[in-house]
Amino acid sequence: MKRLSVLFALADALFLMVVGSASNSVMHLVHTLEWNFALTFVVGMAAAMGAQMALSVLLAPLLGSIETMVPSMIVGMLSPMQLCALELAGYRPMGTTGVLAGAMFGLVTFVGLQCWGWRRSRSLRRAFRRDARFA
Repeated sequence: MKRLSVLFALADALFLMVVGSASNSVMHLVHTLEWNFALTFVVGMAAAMGAQMALSVLLAPLLGSIETMVPSMIVGMLSPMQLCALELAGYRPMGTTGVLAGAMFGLVTFVGLQCWGWRRSRSLRRAFRRDARFA
């Protein structure tokens, strides 16, 4: 049973990395059009979220859990904003840099969620163990 949960965790991590890379790629493509920044931001974010939704819908039968779908929405929204922030700072990254940054953002999000879940479950176990004495 432990091996299965490790495989699911690896698949979830890979999925978040792919979502980050895909959404950054889409945002990078929109940035290459060199439109007005506000228009680029709005169209790029809409396209990046469209890419995230397409990946989620395609992989929903395999993932089958909301625990991966919701974080993918966060990665799909926040990861492309890295590219916009860099553009505002005057730096235009190459396409491969955006893809790697998206993958790293997805991996960091996965690790952060795992740590948060571990801390919350430990806290809940202590709380329910304490309440069981009074039952």
